[in-house]
Amino acid sequence: MATVLERADKKAYMDDSVPLKAAILTHRALPDHVEFVIKVQRGPKPEDSWEVAHRYNEFSELNDVIKECGYATLPLPPKKLIGSSERQFLIERQQKLQVFLDALLHEPFLSSRYEVKKFLDPSNYTENIYDTALRDVSMFFRSEPTWNVVKPLKDIGSRFRKQYYLIESKTNPSLPNHLLSWVEPGPDFSLGHRELEVSLKTLTEIKHPYILSPMSATFNGTGLMVVRKYVPTGSLRDRIWGGLKPQLTLLQKCFASTQPKARLSVADIRKYGRQVLEALQFLQSKGFVLGHVHSGNVIIDDGCCKLVDIENSLLGLVPLNRHFLLDVRKIHTTSDELVFMFGHMLYEMASGEPLKTASIDSCPPHIDLTLSPLLSSLLTPQGIKTGLPTIEALLANEFFSSGAAPPPPAGGPPPEKPVLKVHSKLKEILVVHAQKAEQRLVAQQKMVAESKRVSKAKESFMSEDAKMKRRRNQQKQMSLHSTEDEPEAYPTTAVPRQTSLSLSQPPTVTAVKSSAVATPSSSSSSSSTAAKPKAPAAPAAPPPPPTAAPPQPRPQPPPQRSNDNRGALLSSIEGFGKGKLKKAVTNDRSAPLVSR
Repeated sequence: MATVLERADKKAYMDDSVPLKAAILTHRALPDHVEFVIKVQRGPKPEDSWEVAHRYNEFSELNDVIKECGYATLPLPPKKLIGSSERQFLIERQQKLQVFLDALLHEPFLSSRYEVKKFLDPSNYTENIYDTALRDVSMFFRSEPTWNVVKPLKDIGSRFRKQYYLIESKTNPSLPNHLLSWVEPGPDFSLGHRELEVSLKTLTEIKHPYILSPMSATFNGTGLMVVRKYVPTGSLRDRIWGGLKPQLTLLQKCFASTQPKARLSVADIRKYGRQVLEALQFLQSKGFVLGHVHSGNVIIDDGCCKLVDIENSLLGLVPLNRHFLLDVRKIHTTSDELVFMFGHMLYEMASGEPLKTASIDSCPPHIDLTLSPLLSSLLTPQGIKTGLPTIEALLANEFFSSGAAPPPPAGGPPPEKPVLKVHSKLKEILVVHAQKAEQRLVAQQKMVAESKRVSKAKESFMSEDAKMKRRRNQQKQMSLHSTEDEPEAYPTTAVPRQTSLSLSQPPTVTAVKSSAVATPSSSSSSSSTAAKPKAPAAPAAPPPPPTAAPPQPRPQPPPQRSNDNRGALLSSIEGFGKGKLKKAVTNDRSAPLVSR
């Protein structure tokens, strides 16, 4: 049974899978307390950041909440009653609180907690999700009087927006208990009223030996409520983590339990892996793409694996390991996403621990040799780059081909035949729904790649080698500019540089120099003339009356000297010698005359 009470709200839902980064910038002392200013960034974009201030008591309250859930090893600095406002103490406390935040955000199961999100992003997590779920569930029980709540199962899953309740039948209490789940739509939600109703009704009609289909599904515009069979043996994750009780919280299973985490045998990995692949192949052939494949969504019932929460893709919920997909750009389709998540589940079954990175360079030594080639093709960068295999190719792999179910014994009941009828129009709607999710994934991958490129360029620009290189280039430019601005001691513009003198190309000589140089004969005559005494000059006549001065003609440029004159001048310069000059005889008459 499927019911959609009102049209789905088209508001933008928060993507809780985007990781948060927090750095304490400073502390500020107020009159009655001290606050620590934290800069928080969502995702890779630096502009998607904000600041939030918290007191030490608020850090302590958050630590207490985490302790109640089962994790008690966070490095919170202790309280101090006296001297808690001293400057040096506040600096040390700020550093220790930063270590506390780093440890909190490093663990995926802790960083995805609602209390942690609200502590770092109070503006987007103002609504109490537990009260909202309780209100919708109360309305559901009014419309479905056949069910009664046994107890809430708080925080048994990895999504804080998904709440679970153990319920029983009012009409027949002897029947086994059932599980009621409530969840809000996700950021990829795009189905309309009629489309969602038909899709939910189709899910309740699934019959498959490896799929635990829901008994009923009701969407009231705020959240989806699904009723399905409760399996007390728990999930595949409970089996890996030591066979714990499924009603414990996730943090209690992960951190507080003393049970050692166990690796599954190769036979169990082969068996469970093939059963999950057959269920995924069936859903994919009908148009449903289940991208939420992890050990928590696989139930172990009577030694058989069964997929649950197949309605997550219809509500637009993103996988919890979505940030791994953003780091691997080769995965951009829902089919590749499905195979990639299946590889992470195989790694967890083989190692006993979930993989905390997107890929592995090589398989760890404790992985069985028969499984190592398969994991390398699914999780190593080389395998992802060459292309992930399809589900059909995985089923044909030699590791899973030997894990097929044996034929039923003679005379026994035949195995359950998978049945699901999907209208062709619904298939088209599901294809469009998957394409929109793929487009959003590709856009986010491009944004992350661009952010990494800019961050790498900034780191390279601010490195010591880059700074030294820029300093050397700057010094080189400064030396070149200083050389160009320095005046030349011997300019070469007037007289071009020549290797030898020739008469055909004599050097340029100015008119002043040429007038000052004469031939040897003229020089001797002028010196003898200067040696003769000059007679006293007669008194000058009175000057004539002044007349108007004639206009002075414009000075003409000096005539261009021919090459012959230049040659003669050069030959006279080359032939000049001091010895050819005649010695002058001077008659000194400067002594005074004395009369007798």
